[in-house]
Amino acid sequence: MSESIEANELQDVIQDEDKVLIDVREKNELEETGFVPGAEHYPMSDFENAISSLDKDKTYYVMCRSGKRSEKVQHHLIDNGYKALNVEGGILAYDGPLDTF
Repeated sequence: MSESIEANELQDVIQDEDKVLIDVREKNELEETGFVPGAEHYPMSDFENAISSLDKDKTYYVMCRSGKRSEKVQHHLIDNGYKALNVEGGILAYDGPLDTF
């Protein structure tokens, strides 16, 4: 069964070194809206090339704009032996601080 968290719960996640927040939006989306501080950027369009660099001992929290693309990436991670949770509502539901380029 797939697990998820609400976007407003991310502050606890980004402070734990065994939990990694991945933003799968494309670069232009991050430039337009900003991104959660501490998030690692792996665009969905190139995610297949990035997956081999991920550590299977960590837990990945995947976010996008609204939660749909991140859910697809979450399932892909789980299917490949990673622990992953989807961030429900994505950046649209997140009301914490943002970094910009």
